[in-house]
Amino acid sequence: MVLFLDKPCSLVFTPVVENSIGYYSYPLAVSVGDFNNDTWLDIVVVNHGMDNVGIFLSYENGTFANQKTYSTGFRSRPVSVAVGHVNSDYQLDIIVGNFDTHSISILFGYGDGTFANQSAFPVGASRPKSIAVGDFNNDGHLDIAVANYGTNNVGILLGYGDGSFEFPVTY
Repeated sequence: MVLFLDKPCSLVFTPVVENSIGYYSYPLAVSVGDFNNDTWLDIVVVNHGMDNVGIFLSYENGTFANQKTYSTGFRSRPVSVAVGHVNSDYQLDIIVGNFDTHSISILFGYGDGTFANQSAFPVGASRPKSIAVGDFNNDGHLDIAVANYGTNNVGILLGYGDGSFEFPVTY
């Protein structure tokens, strides 16, 4: 019991719902977006130890479906994730930084909570650690910024709007 201004007050807590993402999955980063166009925010998590991303689709009551996983490649060791429209189909896509394969994976969304298998884009021997998306050259297409741990620089992959990107320019 908590006293507030000398009056008793009882606190009510909602039970936490646990949804395991797997033993040794080592989740490192999350992002949110409406992946199935139902107006409820869904979750994507990178599972570093399992070389995949997990998608948790939201229910109206604040709970989530069990994760559906998508591979980021053998021994890719994903460490970061961003969400955006990179191929101009107005469906959210998932962009993943893969530390051990020195690549960026893009999983193109279908708008129903499912995604195509990854398309990988090499970024040199950079060991991408963090990624973000934005329109850096104001052409109306999303681009990708990559913090490169292995080469101590930042890479920019300019997008063409069709899901393809220029090779990164580093700064």
